[in-house]
Amino acid sequence: MTKKLDKEHLEAITQLRDDFAKNANLIGSITIEEYALTEQQETVKLQKEQMIGQFRELRQKESELIETLKERYGDGSINIEDGTFTSID
Repeated sequence: MTKKLDKEHLEAITQLRDDFAKNANLIGSITIEEYALTEQQETVKLQKEQMIGQFRELRQKESELIETLKERYGDGSINIEDGTFTSID
């Protein structure tokens, strides 16, 4: 025996089905956004690692230059603006 559903029950079922579909779409959208953010984080992490590597290289160059200057001029201070060296002794 087949019975016809009441209009309110049919509307409730339809609304529930629509709500599930919207919810599933939102979950998909959030998952895609999460993936994109993860990709961005990885890119930023790689850039940071590259910049830290460059920083280390700069520090090494600085140390080498300081040693070269000490060998040439001894201990003292440098005035970059007028290009002079003042020894500590």
